[in-house]
Amino acid sequence: MRLRHTILALSTLFAATLMAQENDELGIWSEVGIEKAITKNWDVGLDLEYRAQNKARFSAGLGTSYKVNKYLKFGVNYSFLYSEKPDKYKNKDEGEEFSEEGWRRGYNFTPDYWYPRHRFSVEATGSFKPWNWLKVSLRERYQLTHCKTRNVEKYVYREVWGMAPRFEEGEDEWDLIYIGDFPEMYGDPTDEWRIETKPAYNDQVLRSRLKLEYDKKRFPFSPYISAELHNSVGRGDHMLLQKIRTAIGSGYKFRKHNEISLSYIITFDMFDIEEDEISRETVRLHDRLHTINIGYKYSF
Repeated sequence: MRLRHTILALSTLFAATLMAQENDELGIWSEVGIEKAITKNWDVGLDLEYRAQNKARFSAGLGTSYKVNKYLKFGVNYSFLYSEKPDKYKNKDEGEEFSEEGWRRGYNFTPDYWYPRHRFSVEATGSFKPWNWLKVSLRERYQLTHCKTRNVEKYVYREVWGMAPRFEEGEDEWDLIYIGDFPEMYGDPTDEWRIETKPAYNDQVLRSRLKLEYDKKRFPFSPYISAELHNSVGRGDHMLLQKIRTAIGSGYKFRKHNEISLSYIITFDMFDIEEDEISRETVRLHDRLHTINIGYKYSF
């Protein structure tokens, strides 16, 4: 009976993701972890993760946590991230359209590449049980991500355009033409590969997560819902909301030391764009990402 209920729950969760809008991003996250109890209140763990969503990411993390009492727990973690940067194509126009030198039009193309990052975090988790079946927890995590300087190949293509008069009687108009057809005057189109240096950066984020979990002894399932805010604390003089991440899922402990988990995650990735080029006013928008997260953990 338990196996039948598990299959039904997983099928329902998977079907829900298929109802996402076509313009939303759907991805799969998978993780494997191992956890060792050093003492009753102190444990260490190692986890590996792979994310496939628009851009891929591998990560390996090592962490430890200490439970002060039944209400409070502290943790420290380090993760090595190896992330993919997808292809980037950008139209580039240079100069004035009506200038004598001509209007240089073209594009920049950066092929996909992989780059490493280092992430450190400290966290505190407070929890309590208002009833013997419900566990409420609030986790505050400070996260610092460091990325080193890296050199990236970029392809640059430019061609010259300009304005030419119409040589027709009674016409007083100009046409936009490709004046690269006259190499003796303006030169041939240019194309070259360049090395662009990306500067190092540090990204500091405060992550606040509220979680409600069904937690009852001798019951193998642990369904939960959660909501998490990602606030940037390294830019300007105030916090800036970067992400809102909500999740619904469950763990299933099928043996004494083994647990699998499945969850459905919706992430709202926040960003700014200029609404008016003259006034430079910006508007806050978001991308919506749908994710299925599958995990396995061995504890001893």
